[in-house]
Amino acid sequence: MNDWKGIAAGLGTVACVVAMLIAGRLGATTEALTIYDLAGLRMGVAAILAAPLLLRAWPWRVRLRDHAIVAFFGGAPFILLLFGGMTFAPVGHAAVVMYGALPVFAALVAWAWVGERPALWQWLGIAAIVAGVGAVGWEALGVGAIPGQWRGHLLFVGAALFVAIWYGGMRAARLSVIHSLVALLVLNALVYLPIWLLFLPSGLATAPLADIALQTVVHGVFGAFLCIFGHAYAVKTLGPTRQAAVSAWVPAFALIAAIPTLGEIPGVLNIAGVIVVTAGILATVFLQGRDPARS
Repeated sequence: MNDWKGIAAGLGTVACVVAMLIAGRLGATTEALTIYDLAGLRMGVAAILAAPLLLRAWPWRVRLRDHAIVAFFGGAPFILLLFGGMTFAPVGHAAVVMYGALPVFAALVAWAWVGERPALWQWLGIAAIVAGVGAVGWEALGVGAIPGQWRGHLLFVGAALFVAIWYGGMRAARLSVIHSLVALLVLNALVYLPIWLLFLPSGLATAPLADIALQTVVHGVFGAFLCIFGHAYAVKTLGPTRQAAVSAWVPAFALIAAIPTLGEIPGVLNIAGVIVVTAGILATVFLQGRDPARS
């Protein structure tokens, strides 16, 4: 029974991520709100929703260094890279490039930071991911491609690197879910929100209420708050390997969801990239290397 609940939670996180990508692309390509607004709404609403849990867990006892690493690499800068990329490239590209590059960077960060060296077969999975991401990149540079999509791809790669360092920081510091929330939400609320409201370009004062409500619910409630808890529950019940396998469906589902919601029709190379990247992600997840701690 717990396995089915864990699978449901894992699929719920996939749905939250896909919804975040769709809404992020919609917000990034309209003039109602800026990407700085999207990041601010995400961080602000999630911090408000998590406040009762954070107050209940006081004192937090999070080291400043761990707090700063998780807050910076998992917070507003990562979101700005992701949404900034969406001003140039479609959702299908964002899902493939970011979620394809993520396990590659995660493997390299884990190797450098905590000594978890990928096994030979995992390197083959990583090679497949690189090939799939390369196919999408080639499509963006091909005949008839929208000019400037490569800029979005670079930003997606940067977002993937930030998430990998964020995950590595949480693992190296052995942060619990609550401590991760503290590090991720509190510092971003204290630092980014005042900067956003006082200095960054914003359309919050003139944007239609419907646009504000959509981005608030999708990013603040689903994309940040519920997604974090769904991911944590799935990892607890299924284990990190099986949850990562469930998350491998993000590129495919995002590609499909973008067709009716955004009218983004994928090209042949984009579809091929999704297939190859998904296979590569599953290979890196299931073909585990030897744990150096047990050597």
